Amino acid sequence: MRLAFFGTPEFAVPSLQSIVRAGFDVCAVVTRPDRPRGRGLGRIESPPVAQAARSLGLRVLQPANPKVPGFLEELVSSRPEVIAVAAYGHLIPDAVLASAPGGAWNVHPSLLPRWRGPAPVHRTVWAGDAEAGVSIMRLVEKLDAGPVAAAERTAVGPRETRGVLEARLASLGADMLVRVLESVRNGSVRVAEQDEAAATYAGVFKAEECELTWNRPADELDRLARALAPAPGAWFEFRGGRVKLLEAEPAFASAVPGTLVERGRDGAWLVAFRPGGLLMKRVQPEGKEPMTMDAFVAGRRLSPGDSLRTAG
Repeated sequence: MRLAFFGTPEFAVPSLQSIVRAGFDVCAVVTRPDRPRGRGLGRIESPPVAQAARSLGLRVLQPANPKVPGFLEELVSSRPEVIAVAAYGHLIPDAVLASAPGGAWNVHPSLLPRWRGPAPVHRTVWAGDAEAGVSIMRLVEKLDAGPVAAAERTAVGPRETRGVLEARLASLGADMLVRVLESVRNGSVRVAEQDEAAATYAGVFKAEECELTWNRPADELDRLARALAPAPGAWFEFRGGRVKLLEAEPAFASAVPGTLVERGRDGAWLVAFRPGGLLMKRVQPEGKEPMTMDAFVAGRRLSPGDSLRTAG
């Protein structure tokens, strides 16, 4: 069965690799264009899916978006019988979906209809969901609303970050996608419609949502930090600059919110919130490399009892 694959970030790479290992004829890999990277943006870097596809000797297409003139014709010339999608990053128009008679099948890292949208794993961790999962659905015009061909659950670890959980779901989704595509190939695929009344939306975190404000419960901010790790990162403001919190864990503290309470082990510091506290382990000041919280505190000549809310 000839197949076109749409995907962009690291999450999509296991799905592409599994499809190739399963023996599907991948006639085209569609991904987003190369982008400037690094400090000064002087380095041009291909998306992870483009790199993986080229290493596998596959044809790569990188339109600015799937609506650009000429893309549909180029895709149709590859004669795909089915389309597989994993975190492509653009809505795929109906004309493109209709180009494959076997339909378009998408790996979505949530238990649909919960957490439709572009940031389902972030929102899963942020909300404190006990379970996560992957759904394989047939794409329709409405965002993440298509009928589901397969869904599998997995427990969310108590200290899992978004990055760690997403990697697990990528592997799970890759295996599920191959099984669904095989059922499409042999004509046995079955789908179930989603319950619209139960749908929730997983929007991308806005910059202001990523801020660690001192008068919020520490357990809530712990979930936020894990939901945004490793990127885009939760942050607090200190002396006019942003400091990303890379690693922390909840701990008991009874002090004015924002106060440095005491130094912990392995370069950590206990910081008070309302209520509770966070044992901050690793941070990254704006424009600097990651460091231990102890190195951050020492470099700014702070002591127990000082406040991270201090502007001067």
